[in-house]
Amino acid sequence: MRVIGYCNNLVDSCQEQSDFPSSVGSFSDQYNHQINSIVQDDVAPIGASPNFRSLLDLVEKDSAGYLIVIPDARHIGSDLESVARNIISIEKANSSFYCLNDDYPDVLQNALIHINAPGVSVSKSNNIKDGMQSRAMSGKSLGKPPFGYLTDESGEFTITDPEAVVVRQIFEMYVNQDMGLRKVVQFLNDSNIRTRRGKSWNIVTVRDILKNSSYIGTYQRFGLRLIRNHDSIVNTDLFRAAQDKVRERRKYKGFPTLEPYLLSSLCQCGYCGNTMMGVTRKQNWKRQGGERVKNTYRYYQCQSKGNQGTCSYHTWTTNKLEARVLKMLTTMVQNGKLEKSVSGQKGEVKLRLAAENRFTKVVSAEKRFVEFMKKTARGESVVGRLELYLQALDNARDQAFISCTPEEVAALIKTWKEQPFTRQQAFLNEYISLITVKDRSVRISL
Repeated sequence: MRVIGYCNNLVDSCQEQSDFPSSVGSFSDQYNHQINSIVQDDVAPIGASPNFRSLLDLVEKDSAGYLIVIPDARHIGSDLESVARNIISIEKANSSFYCLNDDYPDVLQNALIHINAPGVSVSKSNNIKDGMQSRAMSGKSLGKPPFGYLTDESGEFTITDPEAVVVRQIFEMYVNQDMGLRKVVQFLNDSNIRTRRGKSWNIVTVRDILKNSSYIGTYQRFGLRLIRNHDSIVNTDLFRAAQDKVRERRKYKGFPTLEPYLLSSLCQCGYCGNTMMGVTRKQNWKRQGGERVKNTYRYYQCQSKGNQGTCSYHTWTTNKLEARVLKMLTTMVQNGKLEKSVSGQKGEVKLRLAAENRFTKVVSAEKRFVEFMKKTARGESVVGRLELYLQALDNARDQAFISCTPEEVAALIKTWKEQPFTRQQAFLNEYISLITVKDRSVRISL
């Protein structure tokens, strides 16, 4: 794979200028990678300097992909958010970052160690590290062996047949039966096949198996790559076919940019008092002529719909409910109720609380982003979904300072469809306390 080395000399941890190219060269030689270029930057801001932006532009224009080797995550961002944004940008270009850190080569894990917990040491004692490297050079297991293998007393990999059968089945379904990751996961779980820890399978665990070269007898650790180190579980041709298929499907689609729901957090079920949440459903079917038809449905649904003892199934399509609310607001502007709701001392309190609530949402969005970044670093989700949390954070920040004076209300309602989503939602959260929804009626509380 093509390698680009990048470091910013302004970062305290950066190696001597002569050491970094040497480290990138050693890493590339060990993995049989090809060095495209090495960039040593000394311009701020870190993770957004002109040189770094030029590097990103180069990568984004070439869909073949690069491996960008960095000393650690601090070289591509000064905080978790900027690191995450750069990771997402690189992933979209079918490329990835790799940290020259034996303990934390994964850039997300590295970021959480270096940035989220400053001052926490990430290096082990030299004696321990030397011992681990020596063990790795002999091809002996470090930590838990991959699914399908056990280790004997000397640390050698040995195949465990029950798990190896599952591994072969995963490769066979994915490559020869053309089953996608979701269908493979569904088959395993429906067949009551469990992971080594007795848990259900998910897309991440299956994908990690398909990408793990241990299954063709290759051992990789600390930049070392030992072929024919142990008995293989799948043959090389099948493994390569799986890699080709993963790369083919890997072209970053992320997750669909989920359009947020305008009335989110404002709607309440008029029957049980529970929140009405936004739901998206996709359906596809074949017409009699064989034509495949797809459609997406968005609606607000009572959260208690699954609990038939408390509430029945109550839904409103988004377009219908949002149009009804807009019509009611138009009437309230005309009869003066909307302006009256924010006048006087009571109105001042209402507007102040709305402003405080907007800032509270920013704090909550930041916490959700950090927690999901940790989850992604643990391998429990993927970068594509992390992007949705960044979008939610951007949305909360955009709304933080948006406020509509009573004098501006009439013009805003009149030009409602021309307003950006953030301004629409900020206005609704500022002026509306609650929307009570029943099957045939809607009530707005100001």
